[in-house]
Amino acid sequence: MDKIRALRYFKRVAEVNSFSRVAEEFDVPPSSISRRIKDLEAELGVELIKRTTRHVSTTELGSIYYDAIAPALQKIDEADELISQKRDAVEGKLRISTTVNYGEKVLMPILQKFRQLHPSLVLDIDFSEERISLSQGSTDIAIRAGYMLEERVIAKPLSSALFCLVASPQTLAQLQSQAGKSLLTFDDIKASPALQYRSSHGVFSWWAIDEEDRERIDTTPVLVCNSGETLLQAAINHEGIALFPSWWIKPYLVSGELVEVPTECQITSSPTVSLDIYIIYQQAKYQIPKVKACVDFLLANLTE
Repeated sequence: MDKIRALRYFKRVAEVNSFSRVAEEFDVPPSSISRRIKDLEAELGVELIKRTTRHVSTTELGSIYYDAIAPALQKIDEADELISQKRDAVEGKLRISTTVNYGEKVLMPILQKFRQLHPSLVLDIDFSEERISLSQGSTDIAIRAGYMLEERVIAKPLSSALFCLVASPQTLAQLQSQAGKSLLTFDDIKASPALQYRSSHGVFSWWAIDEEDRERIDTTPVLVCNSGETLLQAAINHEGIALFPSWWIKPYLVSGELVEVPTECQITSSPTVSLDIYIIYQQAKYQIPKVKACVDFLLANLTE
């Protein structure tokens, strides 16, 4: 950078023939301008500037040197201006890895709005439940349940892991009629037709939580499937009760296609492991405008 600074000083002195004017432009003492140019002359082994008590001008070699470096410095100035203009630009390719169900049902509608705000941005979305490494791969942002990454990253919650036991209004009415009451007990849940999700790690268990007590429910499954959408449609079609994250079935509760099953105890999918949804990124990449803009947008629109 000292060499570039010396070149800039020399270029301006050659143009205005004054150390004092150049010193004013760069807001440094005239002695600094003179010293830098002398260092440049010493490095080159030639005299670039003629100095007298009343006049400053370039030597013959100084003029040749000026003609050679002026276009290069102009290119550097243009590059600096270009980067300055693009420093805050949200463009290029943004790589996001997200869990399948949350990504399709919740994340993508928000990302589509984000893309509309930044049409120069290319979104590269990978739907996956696998562990990833942000430090070793090309992923900019990850969305995961339970925050599984074993590395130094920033992780902020997007959605809670509150689960909701749901059924169609018709199914719930039948279960309440069979039980003879509106509030279903632990035994009533055990006897109800269950629609259960199966991941690559096995069938998700249902747990009843009552204050400090946690007990696994021996359900009566009528459908076990690794497709949440299939289970959802089965619940809507009156085939049984299902346990879903609240973010998944919220629209169906609003529409009335599904209703929450009232129970004496809280029903969840895990007694100990948090399945909250997190947005995960590296602090260093957060300095990149496209990453920062997307992270901030998702936090503003998805955080509960």
